Amino acid sequence: MNDQNFKITLIKALEKEINNIKDPKQKEDIRTVVFTLPNCNVYLEETSIFTYREWDTYRTILHIHAPINKLDIFESQVSIIETIAGKIYGRQGDNYLTDVEIEIMVEQHEIVDFTMISVTSVITQSISDAELFMKEGKYASAFDRVHTAFHGYLRKILDDMDVQHEESETINQLYNKLHNEIGCKIEPEPVVGLIKTLIRSASGVISSINDIRNRHSLSHPNEEIINEREALLAIRIIKELANYISEVI
Repeated sequence: MNDQNFKITLIKALEKEINNIKDPKQKEDIRTVVFTLPNCNVYLEETSIFTYREWDTYRTILHIHAPINKLDIFESQVSIIETIAGKIYGRQGDNYLTDVEIEIMVEQHEIVDFTMISVTSVITQSISDAELFMKEGKYASAFDRVHTAFHGYLRKILDDMDVQHEESETINQLYNKLHNEIGCKIEPEPVVGLIKTLIRSASGVISSINDIRNRHSLSHPNEEIINEREALLAIRIIKELANYISEVI
């Protein structure tokens, strides 16, 4: 039984077990466990420690590395996790699953790569700052730096193409000036119109990103700041737009 298949089966079995739980608090905790388990590191460790359950049988330990903010919930439900896991494991050779160890999962934050738009020293510095924030999971702080880098990238492209623009223009105003340049390089012919519409529609997305930066980021003393999850979404969207532009132009 490999670790991944065991993990998938455990999730399904715990999800089914929710229907048999009467206590509302425990029911909610198990739901949290089920929701969190897909992102946890889960593995089985077969040991040479006797179970003392049957003659010459050995302990298998189920290790679950859970996010630190969910650790208390996992620990409070370790008994039911162990019961379900034991039923799934059964007897494998000379081993029984006898223990569940809940441990802290080391956090690894996504670092979105923007090196493909690092075309000036100012942009490079903004990207470097953004990466430092992303390594710590501070996407709201990274978002402002990514916005600055993308803004500078659009300016540089327009400069290189001798397209007139003002220093004060926003990223969506600059992006709108790229429509014709991008449109003439789209292939094949049957999809040109559709892709042009898609590109124009992205102006609305960029405009929203610009508004978030000005009204809900750490670039100004705003009261309501974008959440880390949504900031990462905005960063990913900028990444995809920047990728496409850098490939086409």
